[in-house]
Amino acid sequence: MVESKPSQQNFLEQILYYWHAILRWKWTGLTVALIILVITVGVIFIFPHVYSARGTIWIDEGSNILPFEDLNRLSGEINAQSHSMLLTSRSLVGEVIDRLKLADNPDFTGGKKIVAHRSASKDTIKYKEKVIDNFLKNLSVTPISGTKLIEVTFNHQNPELAAQILNTLFDCYIEMLVKRKYYASEQATEFLTNQMAALQKDIEENEKKLSELSTEQGILPTSSAEAPLLTKITEVNAALTAATLDRVNKLSNYNQLKSMRPEDISVADSNSALAKLKEQYLLLSREYARRLANIKPEYPEMQKLKSEIEATYEALQAEKENMIKSAYADYLGALAKEQNLQRLLDELKAQVYKTNSNVILYNSLKIETDNKKALLEALSKRQSETDLASRLKDLQALNVWVVDKASVPVDPSFPNRKKTLLIGLILALLGGAGTSLFINYLVATVKSSRDVSQATGLATIGTIPAFEKEFKPKGPLAEYRSLRNLLSGRPDSGDKRRTKAVRTKERSDLSPAVTGIKGQAATRRIELILAREPQSIQAESFRSIRTTLMLSLMDSNRKAFLLSSPLSQDGKSSVISNLGLALAQAHKKVVIVDSDLRKPRQDKIFELDYSWGLSHFLSSIVDATEVILPTPYTNLFIVPAGNAQIPPLEALLSDKMKAFITFLKQQYDFVLLDSPPLLAISDALVLSKIVDNLILVVRAGQTPISALKQVKAKLDAHHLNCLGVIINGVSLLEQEGYYSRQYYHYSKPL
Repeated sequence: MVESKPSQQNFLEQILYYWHAILRWKWTGLTVALIILVITVGVIFIFPHVYSARGTIWIDEGSNILPFEDLNRLSGEINAQSHSMLLTSRSLVGEVIDRLKLADNPDFTGGKKIVAHRSASKDTIKYKEKVIDNFLKNLSVTPISGTKLIEVTFNHQNPELAAQILNTLFDCYIEMLVKRKYYASEQATEFLTNQMAALQKDIEENEKKLSELSTEQGILPTSSAEAPLLTKITEVNAALTAATLDRVNKLSNYNQLKSMRPEDISVADSNSALAKLKEQYLLLSREYARRLANIKPEYPEMQKLKSEIEATYEALQAEKENMIKSAYADYLGALAKEQNLQRLLDELKAQVYKTNSNVILYNSLKIETDNKKALLEALSKRQSETDLASRLKDLQALNVWVVDKASVPVDPSFPNRKKTLLIGLILALLGGAGTSLFINYLVATVKSSRDVSQATGLATIGTIPAFEKEFKPKGPLAEYRSLRNLLSGRPDSGDKRRTKAVRTKERSDLSPAVTGIKGQAATRRIELILAREPQSIQAESFRSIRTTLMLSLMDSNRKAFLLSSPLSQDGKSSVISNLGLALAQAHKKVVIVDSDLRKPRQDKIFELDYSWGLSHFLSSIVDATEVILPTPYTNLFIVPAGNAQIPPLEALLSDKMKAFITFLKQQYDFVLLDSPPLLAISDALVLSKIVDNLILVVRAGQTPISALKQVKAKLDAHHLNCLGVIINGVSLLEQEGYYSRQYYHYSKPL
């Protein structure tokens, strides 16, 4: 239970971190959310309405109204996936388009028509293919899982036309199944008719011979001596009849196999190669039709899928050829058996003729005639059954029933206003929050001590809270300007017009009684805030930094501190002036050296009138004691930069500068040097070699983390140690830790 509290606290801190990141860029996030909502409203009210006509068909796998075995058993039962593929076949769609003349219908084609005299041209054929592609894009076939039902949907802007197209599709599909289902039966009927005609001719010739023998020879019943030969002839005739019927069935099987498509052939063994190839072919074909609704056929992935379908179909075709060869071999075997029996029968007849047994010849001829009559009767029955099956196509006795025909849709399926608006609101919330978080990640500025530690491994000496009301950008324009500056790599100086107005007000509200310094404003400015508002949270933060430095450097002779920053406008000059005042208030003798000879700032902060400065001393114009000036604050002195025209870098590199720092360390408890930014010029690197400690100052929400990393790499390259980092302008609400937020609320005035 004890271990869960830190994890819960860390989780809450992460949530608060993301929440404040969203608030920091709230106007940008709101702009993105508003754009998404405008697009959503545009989709709802501008996009044309699309209506979906829906129908349902039922697949009855076991229906058969015939009392005998259907000859088309080899075609097998077509499952739901097969029906789905057939419903989206281009041949069926082309039939529907031709029947309804959709290619000439402006409502369907968008105003285009096919020119009659160019019906055979390549352009017209290409146009028809495009019409079929457009039809398939609007057609959706979905088998309902766990049932024998298939839902078919067609989308179009015209609801009446959508319903008409779908109902016509059902009619054309049933007609196609009828034609295909009984095509094999018609072929079998024709084959049996031819076989029966030949058999009828043989029977008539045999009966004629029987009549002649009976009349000429006066045939009597067979004697006992001739009975064995007659019995043998009877057995051979019976075997010949069975062989003939087997040969006819196998020839019918062979012819039917040749007339069928590979995917229509079924096998009893589901694990056979043909069954696996059929399953693979149906899955690939369905996937191709599904993707065709969103992807053009010319795309590489569609071409690859089409190649796989063709390869699978070729394998099916090869397997079909093997089955045809096997059926043909069975037929040849049956034919050879029939021929062998026929030769045996002829030999027995020859024996009869050699023995001049007219009675045996008569009886054998009679038996052969009777057997052929029995074969004729069997074939006649078979032909009647097959003919009945082929004629049932007029009754449309199929296993596909239209359960629900398409009715004219009343409400549009797209856009669904409620659903689209709900999705738009969700996307607006996610898009706005995501944009704020992405920008917060993209700008990647220092915001807390955790960022400093993760980026450089340096310790955070202290943080200076920001003035939320005065300096945080307000309004969308200020936020956009801040974002533009950060993305372009320029420091965020806030709203310049607003800052100028604040400073004008500060100069107008002079209160010499508060500070005793000419021109010091009574408003909440960070410069010398320890003197103006000693009870403020910012003043307390400087005293905390003072305590940290004094405790960490106790009993140490390291008195000289150089304060620098990665970039300009990080507030290092304000920090060093307040830090010097805090040390002076602790009864320490402090001197601030403005070593930024290019853009000095300390003389403006303390509003000093002076004649000599550091540049004059380095130019050997005056002595060291003449450039050290007192301030209105006890124990606090300042060395202004001066205005002598000398090369700054060479002057700071001189031995005279080193001697001056040594002199100040002997006279004062703390020596604080204000220097230019580290990444801009090399002055700070030169000064780092002659001081005891280096402290970096960064501004929260402005100093890029990349700039801080570059400074650390630069210091490491020159083998310079950094005592730590002071973070300026930190929002306590975003600073990690529960007590920081408590401190924020504690600091608010009652």
